Amino acid sequence: MYGIKVRIRCIIDESFPRFAEAVLTDFDGMTHIFRDKLPVFTSEYEPMIPGDGIIRCSVIRETAQYAEVDTTLPDDVESIMGETRFRIAPADLTENA
Repeated sequence: MYGIKVRIRCIIDESFPRFAEAVLTDFDGMTHIFRDKLPVFTSEYEPMIPGDGIIRCSVIRETAQYAEVDTTLPDDVESIMGETRFRIAPADLTENA
């Protein structure tokens, strides 16, 4: 399973499960904001916030310059703008997520 590296910015709801906000800066320099349950971004129970996280994804296409990914599978994650497809730098793609 692949994942996109994101930055968990803050906790937005302390109820259970906690909800967090994470940010991705894509290959084109656009910022995308995600709001979802904290376990979607990290498996740590008490992660450092702000801190690093991962959104699991599927890879649609890889080139030498970027990877095109989709966050629909396996967790149905979308940005606050409703986007699920992104072009990211290869350094922002990880395996074994």
